[in-house]
Amino acid sequence: MKWFATVIALVALSGLMVYTNPTKDDFSDYIRQYVIKESRKRTQDTQLQLIAPILGSFAASVMAGQTVRTDYVLFSSYDFHLGDERLKALGLFRNFILLEKPDMKRLMAKPSGGG
Repeated sequence: MKWFATVIALVALSGLMVYTNPTKDDFSDYIRQYVIKESRKRTQDTQLQLIAPILGSFAASVMAGQTVRTDYVLFSSYDFHLGDERLKALGLFRNFILLEKPDMKRLMAKPSGGG
């Protein structure tokens, strides 16, 4: 009977993971918030902090178009490259774990050609 409870718990957990597997839109929202947070953290300039949401939205829209999402049903991986900068994340339970983060200073300083 104990194995039956374990099987039910695993099925329930799997169902929850499938249901909460984040979408590419969820990742775009996460990136927008991440860029805003990093921009505000790196500067004390009030004017720059005021434009951080605009910068975050722009970065999220650019990255969303170039991000490769691999859906593994229970979770997803997200991979973005810009030149030699890379962002890799694991998405599960509608949350993201950054596996590789780009250097925001270098990323912001790159020309629009990226290379």
